[in-house]
Amino acid sequence: MTLFETQSVSVPKWLLIVLIVTIITLVAGIYYYNLDANDAKLVGLVGGVISGGLVFLLTYIVSVQPLRDLARYEQMGIRGLLASRHDKAYYTALVSKARRSVQVMGASCTRFVDDFLDPQSEDHALLDALRRHQGLHVQLLIPDDKHISEDAKARLPSLFHKLHALSGEFGKRIELRRFPAKAQHSFVSADDDLVAGPIFQDNESKYAPAVHVAMSTRFAQKYHDHFETVWTDCESAD
Repeated sequence: MTLFETQSVSVPKWLLIVLIVTIITLVAGIYYYNLDANDAKLVGLVGGVISGGLVFLLTYIVSVQPLRDLARYEQMGIRGLLASRHDKAYYTALVSKARRSVQVMGASCTRFVDDFLDPQSEDHALLDALRRHQGLHVQLLIPDDKHISEDAKARLPSLFHKLHALSGEFGKRIELRRFPAKAQHSFVSADDDLVAGPIFQDNESKYAPAVHVAMSTRFAQKYHDHFETVWTDCESAD
């Protein structure tokens, strides 16, 4: 046998589908051409197969490239793009499913605590997750007093009060540490998901975009490793 005869060839699924539908449509077209014009039911049936096949082919061919792009992004581990990283509903869906770990690094983490760890708020999805899963831990990282913005520093007493109130129930399962540098990135990781975006040094930073990726990606692992390194080097804020 020659190399051509033994070599396997991979055919894309989309091309296989197009070929099958094209063949069915062509066969139906040839059959339609030889039909008895007086057989209205059969003429209508075969005609419907032909028109349906043509509409399917046109629609499918147009949508092939977007579908291929979507598949490529999924293979890369990209799960979503956020126009604004302050999207409470989006984060709620992630933290409410957490079972092992939630890690947060930001300019102050006050908004995160207000949204998900405040017993007085209407929606405290992360508190509910902590109560359901005893092995779940929450780690928060923010800049120290020398590197935090004045606006963020003004909100710290409220943050400390809320975290202290939670310590009786959760102990070290919720922990805050502070690092000696300005915050450049804001990110939240919840088990197998990471949402990360830049921090701009202005009041509009909360409207900055963010990307949602799987923790298995190299992109997410870099953030995870950075968090672990900073966390280890910092002392508890208690």
